[in-house]
Amino acid sequence: MQQLGKPAFYIGWFLIGLLQAYQTELLDDEAYYWVYSQFIDWGYYDHPPVIALLIKAGTSLLPGEAGVRLFMVSMSTLTIAMIHRLTDKKDDPLFYALSLSILFLQIGGIIAVPDVPVLFFIALYFIILRQFIQKPTLGISLLLGLVIALMLYSKYHGLLIVFFTLAAMPKLLLKWQTWTAAILAGLLFFPHILWQFLNGLPSLRYHLFERNATQYKFTFSLEYVLGQIALAGPFIGWLVLTAAFRNKTATPIYRILYWTTLGVFTLFLVATFKGRAEANWTAPAYVGLIVMAHQWLTDQPSWRKIVFRLLTPSLVVALILRIYLMIDMKPLGWVKKDEFHKNHEWATAIQQQADSLPVVFLNSYQRASKYWFYAGDTAFSLNTLQYRRNNYNFWPLEERLQGKRVLVVHDQRNPIFTDSLPNDKRAMFSLLVDSFYSFSQVEINEIGTPVLDKKSFRVLLQADFPKGRKIRTQTRIWLALYGEKNKIAHLLETNLNMENILDASAAGLATIDLSGVPAGTYRYKWGIETCIPGHPSMNSTSRELVIP
Repeated sequence: MQQLGKPAFYIGWFLIGLLQAYQTELLDDEAYYWVYSQFIDWGYYDHPPVIALLIKAGTSLLPGEAGVRLFMVSMSTLTIAMIHRLTDKKDDPLFYALSLSILFLQIGGIIAVPDVPVLFFIALYFIILRQFIQKPTLGISLLLGLVIALMLYSKYHGLLIVFFTLAAMPKLLLKWQTWTAAILAGLLFFPHILWQFLNGLPSLRYHLFERNATQYKFTFSLEYVLGQIALAGPFIGWLVLTAAFRNKTATPIYRILYWTTLGVFTLFLVATFKGRAEANWTAPAYVGLIVMAHQWLTDQPSWRKIVFRLLTPSLVVALILRIYLMIDMKPLGWVKKDEFHKNHEWATAIQQQADSLPVVFLNSYQRASKYWFYAGDTAFSLNTLQYRRNNYNFWPLEERLQGKRVLVVHDQRNPIFTDSLPNDKRAMFSLLVDSFYSFSQVEINEIGTPVLDKKSFRVLLQADFPKGRKIRTQTRIWLALYGEKNKIAHLLETNLNMENILDASAAGLATIDLSGVPAGTYRYKWGIETCIPGHPSMNSTSRELVIP
């Protein structure tokens, strides 16, 4: 009977996940990753390329949302099976109850985000690592190197698993087989590293420097802790976390699982002291978390009973959430951000307003991607100094729009964006531009040391332009000074005479008047004027400026 239960559980998990994937509209980020799949490359601004490849493969087999999520559902099902295999003590009913109670597995397993493939390859990594520790043959070493590379190609967080593995068991560094695996992983991952260097290390600059908050808030840490408990299960999260870290199994693989899990949770807790840490960043810890919790609970009858008592309310919450996501309904007013409903109607409303014109979204790579997916029309995100750079700064979309009549869409009404776009999803406003121009792909770098005093800021700027783009002899350059909450405190401009110094590069001396800016410490970025007044594009990374 037990043998029948195992395939029934996994087949049921897969089929329910596939139904959910088919009936649920895309998250904003899922649509963005779907656009990734339209431009297959070795890397992207935010993430490595595995998510794009999986979506590309899925949409070649199935249409719509089901195709985008096909391999997510498959991989999440296999991930649970591999986690089950990692448990030494087998208590199938307990394992199934834990899996069904953990919200991250129930709902997160269908979402087309990098967390799903990285968790899959982390589970596979630990299975191979256990064999490697027992008998490190050349074949196992090469297989381990391959899986490490796939972890990194899924999400950079995979590097944490490797780091904490070596921290938990440093004697692995004495084995030549470990270095064989590391060399192979490095060689396989080299194309992505090369892509990063050729594109100015965008992912490194963004994740390590651009995302930091200006000051610490206690709510960053509190939201993180509460988010981890909720993600581990609305009713059972506290129990799973407690049980996992009470596990004292001393085998090498369990010691590594313990330290990788503890290391990931601790690292991102520390990260909250520099900014907000998203709850899903701890996804790599869930393999160890589930294995260790299961291991300890098998020998704790009273705690085991609590798991089964909390299973029913956990399933009810999961069922309600699943039904809510699948129903075609108007977004609820009390839900802060409903990304799953009325996307077709929203995209149709914009498409009708555009009347066959290209659509440009202001400061939203997510809405541009969502419109592209649901309307079937290519869209562009113009990223200004009020926003951040993303992969729309790299894709060959901007040059196709130069000089064309376009509809620009924004989510805020202001003196420029006054035309309302009625729809059931969110307030949107539009602006018709007869001749579009912007310079999102231009990279502005400072040459030499800036000269600063109380009245002015002078620096030699070099702008690298895409080949074939003509530049004006006099260009309006903007300097944005950011204050608290990364909001623009001052937006200053200057006319800059740019002289060509290379085929696709120009330089000029920028002088910014600071006479009206109070003394203080600011972050700043450079931007170039666009066809939308007061909305220069973002063209540099963030730097610090101390005004005396």
